[in-house]
Amino acid sequence: MAESDSTAPEQPSVSSGSRAGRKAEPFSLGLVCFTDPRETGLAEKRESYLRACHQSLAQALRDNGLIVADPLEQMRSPRDPFFGLRSMEETRRAARSLRSHDLAGVIIGCWHWTEPALPIALVRDLNVPVALYSADDPAWAGSVHLTALGASLWQWAGSNYAVRHFRSMGDIASLLDWASGAVALAKLRSGSLLLWGGSYCLRMEHLQEDLSSLKACVVGDVLIEDEYILIRRAEEILASKPERVERFRSWLIQGGTKIVFDSTMLTEESLSSQIALYLAARDRLEELSGESILGVSVRCQPTLSEEWGKTACFLPAFLPFCEDAEGPRDVVPTVCEGDVKGLVTAALLSLASRGAPPLFGDLKYIGHDGMIISNCGASSVFYAANSLAAERVLPRLTISGQCQGRSGGAIGYEGQPGAMTIARLIRIRDRLLMHLGLAESLTIDERILAKIMWGRMWPHAALRLPVDRQLLVAALGSNHYCAVPGDHVRELELACGIAGTPVLRIDDEQQLRGFTAQ
Repeated sequence: MAESDSTAPEQPSVSSGSRAGRKAEPFSLGLVCFTDPRETGLAEKRESYLRACHQSLAQALRDNGLIVADPLEQMRSPRDPFFGLRSMEETRRAARSLRSHDLAGVIIGCWHWTEPALPIALVRDLNVPVALYSADDPAWAGSVHLTALGASLWQWAGSNYAVRHFRSMGDIASLLDWASGAVALAKLRSGSLLLWGGSYCLRMEHLQEDLSSLKACVVGDVLIEDEYILIRRAEEILASKPERVERFRSWLIQGGTKIVFDSTMLTEESLSSQIALYLAARDRLEELSGESILGVSVRCQPTLSEEWGKTACFLPAFLPFCEDAEGPRDVVPTVCEGDVKGLVTAALLSLASRGAPPLFGDLKYIGHDGMIISNCGASSVFYAANSLAAERVLPRLTISGQCQGRSGGAIGYEGQPGAMTIARLIRIRDRLLMHLGLAESLTIDERILAKIMWGRMWPHAALRLPVDRQLLVAALGSNHYCAVPGDHVRELELACGIAGTPVLRIDDEQQLRGFTAQ
């Protein structure tokens, strides 16, 4: 595989919006601080210090796009002699204020000493993820507060959140990563995933999942619908609104997409049916707008690809993109074959990266210098140019006849270079485990393409992890993996920590050597 070039990919920035079955959830992060309840010296300087640290942290969170719920803004005026919470009654008032928000977690500013019973009472009343943050300042007893409170939370152990609390001293970047992970997990836990056609495609055991177990820890709900819901709507579009199909076809052609028709697989009729099925999926997501759909799976095989007779490739290609012939769209993470854990992974990656379209596909080949990820007919077209702009993406697409199913076209392209976060939720017996790593996406050159026979018309991305191939192969927990552009490893690690899901870094040889599937 060729080395990556120096061209930086366009970093996606996608609004969560409320179209296409997505409901914007304004999750907040609570921010509080406490003070010494005793009548001690240095009170004026201490309270001034607490106020300055607290307000500075609140601004840093807001500057990074996070919503802050700060009860002290209402509870304290500039004339108050005390700033931090200093009694059980004040703590209860702050908790009541915070409970009026959709909280993703609470950050406790550990600027100077307080009695741990006060913040423990807040943690107990809120029952949300907890972070302890202290300034790196020797002038005040922040480290005393942080360590005493952290140890007290461990010993109290009144909730899993107390036991799994996060700590940081003076490292605002790590706190922001925790906050982003907490918000992503909160959104996943409040939303729904949708399986068109159910799970267990081609009798692949690892695609199934205990849905009740998932709903208990990482996702709000999992909806299952028969694929006939899409077929019926697609046939209605073909019969009564063919202009929608033609508009989409014209959008592709005018944008520069190459369409290679043949006499059996990609015909005018099969292309129209595939477009109509995609439009039907968009329409169905609009109908489910109240469900806060965060991602979908389409089983495809065999109901669509064999019985209906057209593959569903336009869904994983264009649902996880922000535009089509009918205008702006929400990015909807999309996987195939009823892969439940793949869908959870794709949705979480997209949320942690604030809306990036996730890549999904098979590990088509694992070599010494990289792996090929290629889905059976389509993956998000974003990766054709690492761009959210259709004018950059469409000219890089080729739609040609599939190599499987009765008819239909695959949407092919070659992925672009850049850093990518790769991930996969797996299960070993009764234990969930997140595979996670930072990979390098490589340029796919003609030398690589010449070696591909099976599925040459599919999209291909080449990713490299800095580990020994045999160690990687021994640990991989699926033939399907997901990825997003950029480095979001730490946010994902911290989100998994909140959920109580262990992480295996598949970009770390030491961790791979220590891995055992037990």
